[in-house]
Amino acid sequence: MDDIISQGGDREPSRWPRRLALIGAPIVLAVASTVYLSVARHPHYPAAPPTPVATAPAGAGSAVPALAAEPDQVGGPTLPWAGDLRLPVAGTRPAWFSPATGRSTPIGGLPADSAGYQFTRADGGWVVQASSGGETECGDCARPSLPVWFLADGARSATRVGTANQATPAATAGAVWLTSYPPTADPDTAARTAREVSLAGGPLGSPVRLPTGYAVYQTTDRGLLLAPVSQQPGPPAFKLWNPTDPKASRTIDEVLAASPREIAWTPPCAATCRVDLLDLATGRQTVMDLPAGSLATGAVFSPSGDLLALQVRSGGGGGPAIRLEVGSVASGRLTAVPGTSVGSDALIDFGWPTSGDSLVAQFTFPTNVQLASWHPGATRLAAAVVRPGQDQVSLVVG
Repeated sequence: MDDIISQGGDREPSRWPRRLALIGAPIVLAVASTVYLSVARHPHYPAAPPTPVATAPAGAGSAVPALAAEPDQVGGPTLPWAGDLRLPVAGTRPAWFSPATGRSTPIGGLPADSAGYQFTRADGGWVVQASSGGETECGDCARPSLPVWFLADGARSATRVGTANQATPAATAGAVWLTSYPPTADPDTAARTAREVSLAGGPLGSPVRLPTGYAVYQTTDRGLLLAPVSQQPGPPAFKLWNPTDPKASRTIDEVLAASPREIAWTPPCAATCRVDLLDLATGRQTVMDLPAGSLATGAVFSPSGDLLALQVRSGGGGGPAIRLEVGSVASGRLTAVPGTSVGSDALIDFGWPTSGDSLVAQFTFPTNVQLASWHPGATRLAAAVVRPGQDQVSLVVG
């Protein structure tokens, strides 16, 4: 933040925040149909619908059955997966997937779409938007507006909200920000207009025109956090922008994660790196110091805002390259998530897919794909194997 964060200092650049996989899709899909991040992440839309296949959960205190020794599974003994925790599957026919049983239940209200869907976590559910399915008729012009729905946690059916080029959950429950721009506009210079609407599609305020070259990354209690549409040399410069007072905007480099009330970023570092956090309401800052030789390459705040899950990358030495840690927003203290030290390509995605503080991660190993769940204070993971036949890349974990 230009009045808070010190600038300068060379370091290995961290990757762009995980949410850019979602806001970047409406932008980059103008020229390509798939968005990939630099650390083995998948956008939340699949190639094929899921096939229900039963999966037996691991027994308490035992390793996941029929798996080879590490590194072909999450480390250590595991627990059974909670039977009431379900994950969306963003397939051509979206469904709820139960890791405890391996069974899928179709989600109503979302018509079959060969391009699949994108799911964005919101308060009490998910904002869902159809994917574009590839290039538009005019080649590399911007994609058209596409339908947007809201899916409440555990609901059998989704509710239509409207159409937009991009949909972003509002800072408060029960609303969505819809962003649109002309279908023939250059996506890098398009005049984007955003408007907050209710889950029934009714307007909740006047539309606002976003600064040129920016899209909504996160809505906050202090305005819209905007991300640059195209990456320029140097760290990406995010903008905390209040439509009612644009001159009061603040620039933030290297944003790692954001929530309606908090922003986390990675300041320049050398041998030792850290994550800085800002409480937008109080102005209070917290520092999370990382072990020497480690760098945070991804993060996401818990629904309560009290915790920050971090993907931490360690330097060489032949050991595990990636691990998950959870930090306290109040104290900055980090806690390693047990069993999550894996190779650099094994961690696919992670997040908080329910209203409670249960962290879920997806891993891919040479012999299997696993889902793991962890609640703060637990000494073991709950784990489940995603059997062949399930559409593994379309699972949404947060």
